[in-house]
Order: sequence, then structure tokens, then C-alpha cells
Amino acid sequence: MRKVKRSAHTSKAPTVIRHCRKCGTRSEFASTESFRVNAQRKSLDVWLIYKCLKCHTTWNLAVLSRVAPGAIPPELLRGFHENNTDLAMIYATDKALIKRNGAEPGYKLS
Repeated sequence: MRKVKRSAHTSKAPTVIRHCRKCGTRSEFASTESFRVNAQRKSLDVWLIYKCLKCHTTWNLAVLSRVAPGAIPPELLRGFHENNTDLAMIYATDKALIKRNGAEPGYKLS
């Protein structure tokens, strides 16, 4: 018997489900594939931005919080600043990260 290994690739990140403040209910949010990098004194915060599919309200998924700039590899930091889509896909499909941010993985592709 011969074993066949297959893999599937998608060009869009799966949605996440969380409470939308504007809709007032649980809604699906889609990744915008854009990061926000914010400096607070001597530390950085990095978020992946999502939008509600119903009302377009944004939500920031925390990727890094209060990290010293020198602790982030330069290529990774450049990827955040340049909104690297491959990097955004990595974080958008990280189930543990999604759950730590109070959301749950969605059920369909955006």
C-alpha cells in the first residue's frame, strides 16, 4: 500500500469569533493582514488588526506586548512594519494566540 501525503494552502486567513462592541453580539472578524506597532517608552506592542464582517469595527489581536525593541529580531520587526502577509498568516492561524486574546478560531474563510 502506498501512502500519499497532501497539503492544502489558502490565501486568506480563517476568521475569528469574538464579541463585537458595536454589533453587541458574537461576530466573525477577518484579518486585515496589517500590523500596528506602537512604542511605549522603551518597549513595543505589536497587534494584528481584524475587522468585524458585519459592521467593520476593528479589533487588535495582541501579538507582542511590552517587548524591548532589541529583543525582536530585525527581520521580524521589519515584517511587522511592512505588513508582511506571510507573517500575518502565521499569527492569524495561531490558535493558542487567538485564544489568549479572548477569541476563538472561526469556522469559515474570510
